[in-house]
Amino acid sequence: MYREELYEEGIVKEAKDGIAIISIQDSDRCEDCTAKIYCKTGNTDERSLSVRDPYGVQPGDKVRVVINGSRILSASFMLYGIPLILLLAGIFIGSEIFQTNMELYSSLFAIGLVLIYMLFILLFRRKEKINSYPEIVFVSSPR
Repeated sequence: MYREELYEEGIVKEAKDGIAIISIQDSDRCEDCTAKIYCKTGNTDERSLSVRDPYGVQPGDKVRVVINGSRILSASFMLYGIPLILLLAGIFIGSEIFQTNMELYSSLFAIGLVLIYMLFILLFRRKEKINSYPEIVFVSSPR
């Protein structure tokens, strides 16, 4: 999984400032895909994906996108692994700190730790967010 690369093809819907929004047709493979944390579902049978655009694509261009397994793994760990660890650590630490209403206060302490982590991610990780996007590797212009 770590060295795996997933390739997907789609059509550019929008392109601006080095970021493109790609429309990808939904398929049977989407249910088992490990990279679906990157895709946004739409109203129809298509998904949209924000990608880095080193080529300056235009709307309507057909592109191939690569998603690295290492990025999927790190994004999954940041979204699910670290909050789980903080939740469990907060419960155990809270049960040692609080003597009265131990369950309530340790649970609130654990949830507070997770909320602080999510706030930190929201505020301070915006610069690195663009670097974690999948990247366009091939462009087939309809013109």
